[in-house]
Amino acid sequence: MKTYLVCCPTHRDRREFSRIPLSGVQFLFHDYASIELENYIGSDASTVLSVADPLAEIDLILARFKGEAIHGVVSTDDYPGSTIACAVAQRLNLPAPDPAVNLLCQHKYYSRLAQRSIVPDAVPKVALIDVQGSRDRPWNHDFPAFIKPIKSFFSVGAQKLSSKQEFHRLRLRWQQFELFFLHFERLLERYTGLRVGSEYLIVEEYLQGLQVTIEGYAYGDEVHIMSVVDSVMFPGTMAFQRFEYPSSLPVAVQERMGVLVKLLMRNLGYQNGMFNIELIYNVELDRIFIVEINPRLASQFADLYQKVDGYNSYSVMLDIAVGQRPRTRHRAGPHRMAASCVLRTFEDRLVVALPSDFELEAVVARHADARVEVLATAGRLLSQEMQDEISFRYGIISIGGSNREDIFATLEEISSSLSFHLEPVSLVASREIRSAEI
Repeated sequence: MKTYLVCCPTHRDRREFSRIPLSGVQFLFHDYASIELENYIGSDASTVLSVADPLAEIDLILARFKGEAIHGVVSTDDYPGSTIACAVAQRLNLPAPDPAVNLLCQHKYYSRLAQRSIVPDAVPKVALIDVQGSRDRPWNHDFPAFIKPIKSFFSVGAQKLSSKQEFHRLRLRWQQFELFFLHFERLLERYTGLRVGSEYLIVEEYLQGLQVTIEGYAYGDEVHIMSVVDSVMFPGTMAFQRFEYPSSLPVAVQERMGVLVKLLMRNLGYQNGMFNIELIYNVELDRIFIVEINPRLASQFADLYQKVDGYNSYSVMLDIAVGQRPRTRHRAGPHRMAASCVLRTFEDRLVVALPSDFELEAVVARHADARVEVLATAGRLLSQEMQDEISFRYGIISIGGSNREDIFATLEEISSSLSFHLEPVSLVASREIRSAEI
């Protein structure tokens, strides 16, 4: 029997663990702070209960599971799960990336400095910006540019910057999110000794081109590439419309990306863990640029590989965590192509009703390997959920098919059968005004 400790488990973790063949395995789950930290950004921070110190939480986890025969520690949670898991694994002498390397990957400024020392041609120009305005580093970039916090979270605060006026407005906004970053700062200082934290943003050269995600893993100090997944945006926006696998980029470009990523992760000292790295290929310049490094499994893609290649990336994560060489396959799945499609609107709406359990079960009955996620709550505005500040997600549908047209047809069939009843906020407000007048 292998026992895994799962830190900050997500709904996808529980779903995928139940969908992959596992025997002689049990999971111990430890929840900590993920929802509360989301609410610091997505809601009024004054209403959020305080979150325990992350260093104290690591000690609590070790005390709670003392005496358990734990064979591996894992997390797919972006923040703070992946770092907490690395720290706990280190204390238990189990395979995992060094917490300092995990944090270096996540810190957008320090990560850029490390990337520049290893693969300088793949790193855009960057400047560190103090949200208080007193310690800015020189910044001579042209507009448009790209701004993001030193610790990104579901693309919140990461956006195109068109003018200095917009820059000053965003800088003021980020002065109110100290609580969100406090726990990241505590972990960063403890494991790296570095202190550039939440009071800073970074502004970067605006990258243009075709965006993809490379996912891979390090087994010991061996770095392996699993996949290249295309990121397709809604036209004229930076909002993800869907993710397609396999990538449609030329094979030669994908191979160059793989060489770059292997060089980068080896030299960062990343070992015994999964990672996904967002990249942009500029066709005109024939150059590859790094967008960001995520030191964790990309859970939204896990079943895409199962559909196309015949394995689920969660099984790779579990293998590495117990020191076992991962078992992957290539093009052994039932579909030639798979996509994870985001249901999204660009207008805030009130969620009047959501798909019933019967409707969701009917989708699985028709499409056994489909995944449907509902990302909204009845009775709430979409803006009250975790959003990217550009648009409003309310669901995800992941499906396989023989080609893009096949996938689009299946997406239309599934989405039309699901009762998402969303009312524009303007209509709700008008109705409330009329009721008050009556």
